Amino acid sequence: MDRKTVIYRGSIKSCNYSCSYCPFSKHRALKGETEKDRTALERFCKSISQNAEPDNIGAVMITPYGEAAIHNYYWDAMAYLSRIPHLERIGIQTNLSFTPLSAVSRFENAGGVKEKLSLWATFHPEMTGVSEFSEKCRWLEENGVQVCAGAVGVPDNAEIIRKLRAELPHQVYLWINKMDG
Repeated sequence: MDRKTVIYRGSIKSCNYSCSYCPFSKHRALKGETEKDRTALERFCKSISQNAEPDNIGAVMITPYGEAAIHNYYWDAMAYLSRIPHLERIGIQTNLSFTPLSAVSRFENAGGVKEKLSLWATFHPEMTGVSEFSEKCRWLEENGVQVCAGAVGVPDNAEIIRKLRAELPHQVYLWINKMDG
């Protein structure tokens, strides 16, 4: 029987980027919002720890409505989830705006199992350069973290997305997400 993947959205609806095409870039997280999000994430983690085996859950993917990976409590939660024996994979969607060495170190220091960690990294050319983004992907891959990369398919960005594909490590899958409208 195939194991299930659980998608976790959380309540975070803010981002540290300000991309013109994104509704989440218009809002910055307030302390009360992040505390509420942290509490909900902790409750979710406890539920997964109790239900992963009986419900045959093999993976958890965190796909927030904003940028969650800039909050340390997400790295702690992913470390916690990665220690659950029945889970094979834990992932998060992110803009990679953090320092990979610091984030992965926090994950490992919290007891995270790096072999279970995956990042769904979204490239935002309004906010970062191709070389900086691809170098972060390269570093993560070289240090045992699985990465796939993506970009919003803004027609004016076709050439920059081709450049991104050329600079990414060959094993990093690149996908293009349809732009609303």
